[in-house]
Parts: sequence; structure tokens; C-alpha cells
Amino acid sequence: MTQILSSLAVRIWWVPVFAVAVATASLTVGADAGDLPFFVHAADDRFLAGWAHVYANPDLQIGPVQLLLLALADAFAGALSLSTFTLLAFAVPLGVTALFLFVVRRLPGERRPLVLMAAGLVFAGLGLPAAAYVDGHMAQVIVPLLWLLAGLKARDGRVVSAGALVGISAGFELWGMLGVVVLLLAPRLRDAVTGVAVQIVVAASLFAPFAIAGELRMFDYHWVVNGDTLLSLFVEPGTDFTWWMRVAQAATALAVATALVWPLRRTLHAVWLGPLLVVAVRLALDPVRYPWYWFALETIAVVGAVELLTAERVRRLRQAERLSSSSARAPALHARRP
Repeated sequence: MTQILSSLAVRIWWVPVFAVAVATASLTVGADAGDLPFFVHAADDRFLAGWAHVYANPDLQIGPVQLLLLALADAFAGALSLSTFTLLAFAVPLGVTALFLFVVRRLPGERRPLVLMAAGLVFAGLGLPAAAYVDGHMAQVIVPLLWLLAGLKARDGRVVSAGALVGISAGFELWGMLGVVVLLLAPRLRDAVTGVAVQIVVAASLFAPFAIAGELRMFDYHWVVNGDTLLSLFVEPGTDFTWWMRVAQAATALAVATALVWPLRRTLHAVWLGPLLVVAVRLALDPVRYPWYWFALETIAVVGAVELLTAERVRRLRQAERLSSSSARAPALHARRP
């Protein structure tokens, strides 16, 4: 009976994780979904005659991949006579939960189903899957997970697929291009360059049809420096923050992350430490402080904690402690014998 239960636990460890994800998602049905209605409306235009001009509105700052997924969800909901937002309230949390578990399972090393379940429960319990829907910015969770997956592939020398994943992440939101930092984990510099080239080609191919056939005015958008940000200590609050400033912000984040991660690039820690540093510096230099900006940092931190707490060195230390404790108890037990 014990063996049957153990075998069952190995196979269905993911069920409690999705149960929590569904439960938290059910609480968001009918809730205000932030910018999501605007994004869904823009996604509808992709399948209309004016698809090429969907980016004529500078306010639209999500990428073509996210637009396509939203358009498909809208069409699917219509076919089922469901509200698009009711469908998305479950589809987004379940999708990001599945992607999280997929990434965690691919971390090198042996991890018991109980560890994977615990990681998934922490991720779902923090509300990150539900927040990806209710705040309307699923990219804040999906993009870092794609980076982590790309980092694992780059580390194994599969730089073409790694570069493609980073390029696809930019198809959710353009800051996905910062995932280039994980391509430095490739075994050779030449491999890293190949990955970067693939990333650029994939990202460019996603946006090129809109630039060629219509208007691409994403880069006309300006943010405003808020007074509650770190950046406001150096830039006057109320100052326009342009895309050129975004480029400087990205360059700074990549420079800091690369400098700190480069000595660790051969370790598994670098897979999540690089993205964590990129996101942290980007947040520190951002002109606005939206709550969903923290989702990327939290997502990477959860994966990093899983890797760190289950690393081989940590397991060896725990095993040594158990052996030492057993050895210390043995003489005491022997002394009590008559």
C-alpha cells in the first residue's frame, strides 16, 4: 500500500499546484483586469483588415506574440459563448503555472516530487499566476521564465533554441530583449554570438510586418518620471522618459548584470542570477513604479530559491549533518546499555 501511495505521489505531485492556481484564479473572475481590455481590443484588430496598423497607437506596448495569444483566446471564447475575460482568468494563471513547473523540472539535478510540489505551491500561493491575469501584464511572469529556460539551453550549448526563446520573449514585451544576458552562459563566445544573432532575427521578424506594411509607433511613447522612484533623485520628476532613455536603462542593466555574473557563468546559479540582476537594475532605474513590475523579480527569485536550496552542495552539507548527528547519538545509546 505504501508503494502504491508513493508511486501515486510521484505521478500526481502537480495536482495540488494546479488546484491552488485554479482556486486563486476563480477569485479574479469579474475583477478589473487593468490594461487587459485595451490589449484584447487591440488583439481583435490583428484579424481585421487593418492589422498592419495595430501599432499605430503608441500606447500599445505589448508584442505581437501576446497579441496573437489574446486574439486566439478571444476567438475561442466566442466559439464557446464565453466571456473572453472569464476564459483568460483561468487560462493565464494555468498557463504561467505550467510554464513555471516546466522550467523548474528542467533545472539540472535530482529533485523529488515533493520539492517540485512545494515550489509550485509557493509560486501559486504568492498569487503570481492570478496576478498575471488580474493586473493585465502576463509578460511580467512569462518573460523571465522564458529567459530561464533559454539560460538552461544556452548552458547546454543549444544556442539556436536559446536565442529563439529570448527573441520570442520580446514578442510579449520588448524588454524581453534584455534576456540576452543568459546567452553568455554558452560554452564558447562564438556560440553566444550565434545565439544573439538568432535572438535579433526572431525579434525583428515578429515586428517587421507591422513596420513594413503599416505603422510601428511603439517608440513614440513617453513615460513620465514619478516622484516616488529612485530615478527621481537624479532626474526631475515630471520629465519625459523616452525610448532612448529606455535604451540607456537597458544598457546599464546589462552592463551591471554581465560584470557580476561573468565570473559565475559556469555555475548553475548564473542561470537565474543574471536575469535577477537585470530586472533589479531595470526596476531601480525605471521612471514609474507599477505593482506588476515586481512580478518578474519574484518569479526569478522563486526559481533561484529552488535551485539554491536543492543544490548538490547543500544536499551534501545536510547529509553530513545527519551523519554527524547519528554518530553523536550512537555513543550515548551504547553507554545506556546495561
